Amino acid sequence: MQDIKDYVVLAVIVLAAVIVGGATLNAVSPAQKAGGVFISAPAGQNEKALAANPSVLPWLVQPDRRLISVSGSATRTYQPDQAQISLGVETLDKSASVSQQQNADLSSKVRDALKSAGVPEENIKTTSYALSEEFEWNETLRKSESIGFRAINVIEVKLTDLASAGKVIDAAVGAGVNRVNSITFSLTREREAQVRSELLAQAAADAKDKAAKIASGFGVGIANLYTASESYSYTPVYNRLNYAKEGAVAMDAAQTPITPGDVRVTADISAQFELQ
Repeated sequence: MQDIKDYVVLAVIVLAAVIVGGATLNAVSPAQKAGGVFISAPAGQNEKALAANPSVLPWLVQPDRRLISVSGSATRTYQPDQAQISLGVETLDKSASVSQQQNADLSSKVRDALKSAGVPEENIKTTSYALSEEFEWNETLRKSESIGFRAINVIEVKLTDLASAGKVIDAAVGAGVNRVNSITFSLTREREAQVRSELLAQAAADAKDKAAKIASGFGVGIANLYTASESYSYTPVYNRLNYAKEGAVAMDAAQTPITPGDVRVTADISAQFELQ
């Protein structure tokens, strides 16, 4: 009960301080901020409120600043400069060791074929490997029966020469790949860093321009930047190919056509400027 009384007393003190000092506590919604609403308090009201009652917490009183909140954005599409191809080598045999060895032999041939197609060895890596027993339901016997052990080796290939993607896929299929899972187009780390810097600068300029125009409409100008935060979104272009063995065989006749899509990148800036 004593704790409740203490909270009530504190609330009364805060309310009295606000009334005596003439300070205002304004709540500004995100929608209002997006619209460039001014947040202001007449100079000296903080000091009056705190002098009237020093127990008032400073963060409860609005700062002696006139601020405008705005957001800026910049969006562009870019041509990707790298691709990641996900390939699968699958084998099935009654014997786990035989299935495993068959998979190892095929995977080795695939790696050799990829290197012959111009892919550097450091751009070829295994992303997952699994060996598990596979079962099939026997309707006559009304039970599951083992059909063997399936080994799956998923190989990722990274390319910077996007025009060679079709040739690389065909070479892998010819060497033993029996599943082409996906191809993802993206930006290299160096290119992404450059794009990020460009768009953040554009978004910041957009935010400042908005603040100046809104302030001008009210007959004032903007002064210093008070706060700023940024966000950045970039999603590589993912294409699920789903070429299983029968589809892969059909690709042998001609080079697989691969057309990269553009990647979309967006940068956003939220900023507050002091008003003159």
